[in-house]
Amino acid sequence: MNKTNTKPVKHSRRKTDVQRERICQVVLHNDDVNSAEYVVKCLQTVFVLNMELAAKIMMEAHQAGRSIAEVEPEPLAIEHRDQLRSYGLSATVEPI
Repeated sequence: MNKTNTKPVKHSRRKTDVQRERICQVVLHNDDVNSAEYVVKCLQTVFVLNMELAAKIMMEAHQAGRSIAEVEPEPLAIEHRDQLRSYGLSATVEPI
């Protein structure tokens, strides 16, 4: 058996290595402007959801005033919020 002298590799941790992307939720807010059907179609388009899940999110926003549409890394959450807003929907991003 061949034994070699191996030393454990030390990994230096830089601050950027430890930082992780923040996880955020995209919140859909109820509005009195858009039809239920329109909101469902927008959710399907932005998040690639089936009709049942999109309708569930829309209905929760309608009844409770808000609904969590998605939980994802912050850059993607911001992009999706902006897409929903471009369709005229009210949406925000909240860190969790």
